[in-house]
Amino acid sequence: MSVVSYSESSSDSQDGRWDDWEDDEVSVPMKCLFCAQTFDSAAVLFQHAKQAHGFDFLNTRAALNLDFYQSMRVVNYIRTLSLKDPQFSATTNFSIDGTEAFLADDAYLKPAIADDSLLYALDELDLDDESSRQENLARTANAGESAALQEQKLTARIQALEQQLIQREREAKHVSQQFEEYREMVKRQFYDSVETTAAPVSEAAETFAEADGSDYYFNSYAGNDIHMQMLQDKVRTEGYRDFIYDNRDIFQGKVVLDVGCGTGILSMFAARAGAAKVIAVDNSDIIHKARANVIENGLDNVITLVKGRIEELELPVKQVDIIISEWMGYFLLFEAMLDSVLVARDKYLAPGGLLAPSASYIYLTAISDQEYMNERANYWDDVYGFKMSAMKERGPVKEADVDVVPSSAVVATRALISEIDHGTATPATLDFTSSFTLQATQDATVHALLGYFDVAFSRVQATCGPSREELAQPVYTSDGSGAVAPKALWKQPESSMHGFTTGPHGTPTHWKQTVFVLKDPIAVAAGDKLHGQFVCRKSTSNPRELDLEITYFHVPAALKNQIDDARQHAVSQKYQLR
Repeated sequence: MSVVSYSESSSDSQDGRWDDWEDDEVSVPMKCLFCAQTFDSAAVLFQHAKQAHGFDFLNTRAALNLDFYQSMRVVNYIRTLSLKDPQFSATTNFSIDGTEAFLADDAYLKPAIADDSLLYALDELDLDDESSRQENLARTANAGESAALQEQKLTARIQALEQQLIQREREAKHVSQQFEEYREMVKRQFYDSVETTAAPVSEAAETFAEADGSDYYFNSYAGNDIHMQMLQDKVRTEGYRDFIYDNRDIFQGKVVLDVGCGTGILSMFAARAGAAKVIAVDNSDIIHKARANVIENGLDNVITLVKGRIEELELPVKQVDIIISEWMGYFLLFEAMLDSVLVARDKYLAPGGLLAPSASYIYLTAISDQEYMNERANYWDDVYGFKMSAMKERGPVKEADVDVVPSSAVVATRALISEIDHGTATPATLDFTSSFTLQATQDATVHALLGYFDVAFSRVQATCGPSREELAQPVYTSDGSGAVAPKALWKQPESSMHGFTTGPHGTPTHWKQTVFVLKDPIAVAAGDKLHGQFVCRKSTSNPRELDLEITYFHVPAALKNQIDDARQHAVSQKYQLR
């Protein structure tokens, strides 16, 4: 059973969600009381319930003189029956007579399904139904009367309507007060009561939450634009889709956890692939739209959406078979969302379970791109004929750039600087220090080092990725054609291995690449080497950000045996990724 922790801060968040139903411009579909069909209005929904399931809610409410709270209980009671019994959706003759015990049971004041917008349309139906009844009575009373008498009665009717308007305004105010009372009742009865039994939050999780600017981070994922950008990234979205759909047999009948579900796209892929149950978790308000997406596509019988931080939640299942998550940030580790996936792995992944993706790799190479330098790094040297040196970055730490770099700018081999097995990694091991060697492939001026990442999907977590030898293979073929080697693009269905690259040799993604501009350009000849050390750490001020340091030195091919001498001239530069 899921336990919800309620506190003053979560009360504010809960209040905000109720307010969102009043202010949100998104039309959330209303789910039928019995089946999976959805409707844009309560009136159409109840008409469907009457015709398809034999239950006339409006007439039943009028005949039994059900009040506001009893109407709420009816809706939640029927929804509870529907959730408990999948065959209930086929009901064609449902009725109540007013003697049922649930009509007085406050347990049915708790919404049976989250964000049930039908509950908030009941007051509107009250007003609409009363108006319709009065109009029908007026038409009946007027039938067969003389024009003069009808005019007299019409005048009286207008006066009566004016009085009714005053009464309706009073009723509307009363309904608003009822909603407030209902909200407070639910809060007291179903949240305050479990405060002492909620799963404890670890001290480390609390410290991380305080330091990482979580509210800003999660709020940044609440809007549509960022999700459209990610969904339109075909390398990203189709990479996940192809792995899930091409391996339906490992998803069939399984319980899947989607960490950071966003719009719910990965959850819906998993459901379509045959998963028995999908738990979709997100702490951003985008989850409300994800819920609407799931309902609209008829997958709410498979997908359960849960709002909150995975570190703090108690899910409605003890174990899952597969964890899917699109957690990657710039330079792979920016935003530190992999930490949350690893927490979910340790809490919920069954022995022998699978993470998708199963492994990831960070690479470093060197680029020569004078056009980039002129447009970005040296821009302030000449702004329409004026120097603006004050605008340049000062101090010992430079901001790493995130940009798309053409493959033609790459002038060196690549070096693998971090290999992460998602099945065994821990948050502490994600910080890394790695030595590297890059060999120039042509005569060039090296302006910057370039970082990017690849991810791999595997059917079995124990064999999470390619071999070390495969990882070290060159990106380009050795025939001089400039063609990309097949394995560098990570599309390997013949070996049950899927994945994708964010490198400059692949299709550009929304992650782009990370550019580390050098303090001074380095002139290299083909065969020369750049040796160095790369350090990556979470920022001490905000662990979702990265502090990076690169130490490097140039060894000409003719002096390859004098590495120690060249090391004496090593340069160290600090960067930050914010």
